[in-house]
This record gives sequence, C-alpha cells and structure tokens, in this order.
Amino acid sequence: MAKLSDARRRPTPRELRRPGLATAAVLVVLFHVFLAAAEPVDTLLARAGSRTISASDVALARALGVLGFAPSASPIERSDVDRYVDALLMLEEAGRIGIEVEPAAIDAAWVAVGIRAGGEAALERWLRDSAIDRDWARRLVAEDLVKSKFLDARFAAFVFPDEEAITRELGPGQHDEAAREQARERLVRQAASEAQATWLADARRRASIRILLPAGSSVAPPFVLP
Repeated sequence: MAKLSDARRRPTPRELRRPGLATAAVLVVLFHVFLAAAEPVDTLLARAGSRTISASDVALARALGVLGFAPSASPIERSDVDRYVDALLMLEEAGRIGIEVEPAAIDAAWVAVGIRAGGEAALERWLRDSAIDRDWARRLVAEDLVKSKFLDARFAAFVFPDEEAITRELGPGQHDEAAREQARERLVRQAASEAQATWLADARRRASIRILLPAGSSVAPPFVLP
C-alpha cells in the first residue's frame, strides 16, 4: 500500500502535463511578442492640410519611382518629406482645376512599374510580402501621371520660346529641325520648372503644413525595395 507521503512525491499524470502546457503557453506568448517586435513601425512625418504623410507613403513613392522620387533604400530624410508635401500641393491644385488621366494611361504606367520591379509577378509578390495594398500602389502611380500632367497644363502650356532663344540654346553651327525641336522642349521644361518652383513656394506659404521629422534626423523605410 502506498503511503500518503509517496503520493505527494509522485505527481499524477495530469500534474506531469501541467509544466508542458505552461511551457507551451509561454512559448506562444513569446512568439507573438517576437512577431510584434519584428513588424515594421510606420512613422508619421508630416501633416499637409487634411492629409498626413507617413514613412510608408514616402517609402512606397520611392520604391515605385513616382511623385518625383527615385528608387532608394536609404533612410527617409527631411528633404524627402518636403518633396512629398510638394507633390500633395500639386495634386490638390490639379484636382481643383480638373486634371484627370485616362485609365489606359494608368494601366500602361502600372505595367512600366512592373517591368522595373522585374515583372508583374515579382511586383505582386513584393506587394503581398510587404503587406502593401495593390490599390494604394496603383493610386500613387495614377497620381504621378496627374502630377506630370499638371506641370504641362499649368506651366509648360504657357511657355513659347522664340527662334532666337532656340538658336542661343543650340549654340554655333548648323542644326536640323529635330535638334531645334529638342532645344525648344528643353527651354519649355526649364521655364515650366522654374514657374512651378515659384508657384510651390507661394503654395507652401498659404498651406497649413507641419513637418514632424526634425531637420537632420531620419527614419528607416518600413519595407524593402522590390
């Protein structure tokens, strides 16, 4: 007959299972804590009117190569935030004057983004792995087209270089009509960009803008490039 003291020394099968269950529960908790720590943290960088700008906004624009950004994996700096603010100001004005782009143009631009990313499948996989909504990415591509069209409609359409200016741009020598046309386009783009810069400076003074990223500081992009 087993003594009472023996029963105390020998744990029951149920008691033997308890440490295992407890350990499993702890592991589950630690696993979720690890996942939470591993998730990229988005950072609010600025407010422009009713719009907010986060690190993911800038990172996505850079990854797609739109809104004046080139692909880059470097930390996001104050100049990047300023560039995104400028893009929002231009998009707001473009909407006010009714600038739109055709769906076919958006589709073509989206295809071009896919090619730069290594193909449509690679782009879709990157969007999925980075937890980026496809509609959000396509909207930025569409907004890039609107921004370009805004430059043409609001500024370039009112620049008319004369023949003398084109000749000065080309310099000495004989030049065919194609070269003169290229020179004319350069002059138009230059004058339009200068007019846009002047307009942006005035628009920034009139807008309610609050930059939250201190000068000289930076934040890491919340996801990698495709």
